Amino acid sequence: MRLSKLPGIFLAALLGIPDFGISACAQVQAPSGFQLTLSEAFARADERNPQLVTARRILKIGQADITIAGAVPNPIFSVAYGFFDAYALFNNLQQVSIAQTFELGGKRDARLQLAANEYELTQLQLNAQRFDIHSQVRRAYAEFATSEAQVQAIDEQIRLLRQLVELVRKRFNAGAVAEAELFQAELARNQGEPQRTTALSRVQRSRVQLNALLGESPQTALDVRDKSLFNLDIQKTELTPTQNTRIPSAEELLERAYAHRLDLRVAVQQTAVARAQLRVADSLRTPDVQAIMGITFTANNIGDPQTQGLLIGANIPLPVFYNQRGEIFKAEAVIEQSELQTTAIRAQIAAEVQTAYQDLTTAQENIRRYQKRLLPDSAEVVRLARRSYEVGKAGLATVILAQQSDQQIRSAYLDTVVAYQNAWADIEKATGTELSEL
Repeated sequence: MRLSKLPGIFLAALLGIPDFGISACAQVQAPSGFQLTLSEAFARADERNPQLVTARRILKIGQADITIAGAVPNPIFSVAYGFFDAYALFNNLQQVSIAQTFELGGKRDARLQLAANEYELTQLQLNAQRFDIHSQVRRAYAEFATSEAQVQAIDEQIRLLRQLVELVRKRFNAGAVAEAELFQAELARNQGEPQRTTALSRVQRSRVQLNALLGESPQTALDVRDKSLFNLDIQKTELTPTQNTRIPSAEELLERAYAHRLDLRVAVQQTAVARAQLRVADSLRTPDVQAIMGITFTANNIGDPQTQGLLIGANIPLPVFYNQRGEIFKAEAVIEQSELQTTAIRAQIAAEVQTAYQDLTTAQENIRRYQKRLLPDSAEVVRLARRSYEVGKAGLATVILAQQSDQQIRSAYLDTVVAYQNAWADIEKATGTELSEL
């Protein structure tokens, strides 16, 4: 028997009322939409999240940039035909030529390498954004499940208090208790209604947040399927491992983080892009050669002798005034900045892993304390209060107080379970690794 059922069973037995569970009107009704597991929510976010949809379009731009980088200059065809006296003085000398620019210094290879590195950087940034969206979906999914569990807990408490009010009313009508005791029971019942209103508002907010991450309309009626985490025992779910799962050491987690953290890989790739930019800038220091070949001929009057000739030439820009020093200095500065950023990210990762590890071990220990001491002790207090009430050594107020205290402890236990889930989510984010791979 789960501990979460003990308060209802106890109070039902105490009041002489059969325990039929939560009534239909008290349960949280699943919206008339669809239910999602966490894996299905991830898949839906991959397909429909606006940020990811936009980011995937950027990959196509990167593919186009690779095509552009590999372009070879087109040849230039030139025709010159002159008229009037200026050309007549030189026997109407005309020209037809073709020119081709030859890129020297490895410019095309440098551009291709830069475009390939930029494309890989874009892929890493997309993967990093996808991982971040998954992390947000995980937390929003858990928040949604938590908010619904809170409503269910409040509904159960209100149901029991309503039964208590009816019992006290009967005893009051029979003259067995004072009217103040009836007012006390009604006050306890009425206090639950504002709590329920607040809890329902939390459900709506969490649904809107999850809808936004999944690319759905805010009004979409969806529900989460995986709610077993929020029972008063920890089971293996997609949200979190079981509480008995061995936590890797901080050193193991840090090693995994250095190997898998996408922001670190992005920083390293940014350095590679900067080095490719330096290579492009250096290649531009070598002038290109434009080779020209053509024919010349005279277009004299009819009967005059016609002459022809071959034209060969070349155009070479001379880097006298500027030799790409600005681009080279800029690329070198970007490389230095990228390397410093990589070092800073490694230090940040070490701090995040250590913090997440400490939070997880603390949450795991708190769950053990609740399950081994606090929950059993609270149930024992309720049992003793019932026994005292049965033999006339305690009043109804003592039973209500014990029940409320037990409810508070179970509510705090639910918060601890949420903290445990969030701690695992922090571990996932800190190491850059899905929980299923830890």
